[in-house]
Amino acid sequence: RRCHSEVVETRVAETYGRRWSAGAAVRAEHLPRLSRPAWEAVLTVLDVGPGTTLLDVACGSGELLGLARTRGAVVHGIDAAEAMITLARAAVPGADLRVGTLERLPWADAAFDVVTGFNAFQFAPDVVAALAEAARVTRPGGRVAVCNWGGAGPQDLVTVTHELQALAPDAALVPRRPVGEPGVLEELLRAAGLRPWATGDVAVPYAPPDRSTLGRGMFAAGNLRHVAEHLGPERACAALTAAAVPFRQSDGSYLFHSTFRWVVAERD
Repeated sequence: RRCHSEVVETRVAETYGRRWSAGAAVRAEHLPRLSRPAWEAVLTVLDVGPGTTLLDVACGSGELLGLARTRGAVVHGIDAAEAMITLARAAVPGADLRVGTLERLPWADAAFDVVTGFNAFQFAPDVVAALAEAARVTRPGGRVAVCNWGGAGPQDLVTVTHELQALAPDAALVPRRPVGEPGVLEELLRAAGLRPWATGDVAVPYAPPDRSTLGRGMFAAGNLRHVAEHLGPERACAALTAAAVPFRQSDGSYLFHSTFRWVVAERD
């Protein structure tokens, strides 16, 4: 019989997998460019280049893996959303991509030079256990990079997201954690046996050209699907329009200024 923690991990991963799979194609069309400045910054800090073995956890539709491959890396990915992995396989042909959970990575000890997780580890029921699993598959002297919404800059999209989430029954499967605040990730990484090595903030502006594009992108995200389902399409669109008023430009486009905070830790 599986232990209780494994049952919980599987249930959470399967539920999140369904939510993020439902809007996978639309999300891949609209939102990956938002994260690109953070991907580029972290890959540069990690010195990812020819021959680097890299695993991206919660890899989504594979865009970071594609960037790493252009630098010469040998790329691998895992995600709980089967539809995301299907898209990633098309985007990064031949990459080793698997459906699975953060806490039980199906690779051997010390398999990778680098493990990355962008807005990923906070979805694990036990964040420290998930980080320890990332450490397990990282070689001694290798690095684990974690990146989340946070840091010292503005958080326009987070503000809108939280305003919308307040309109529906809380569908979070794990507690909301302040992983973007300075010191929080560092403490979690140390608890997982890793040594924080470098940190930084990255601006990630998002500029959808119109209200329709904004709505398609936002409600494709798994953390807002329950809001759209609860309110219905018309009320959800109206709520988003109201919440986004401060960020609407005179030509009808939108501009959201947001920030990611990254921490790179080393495995001794």
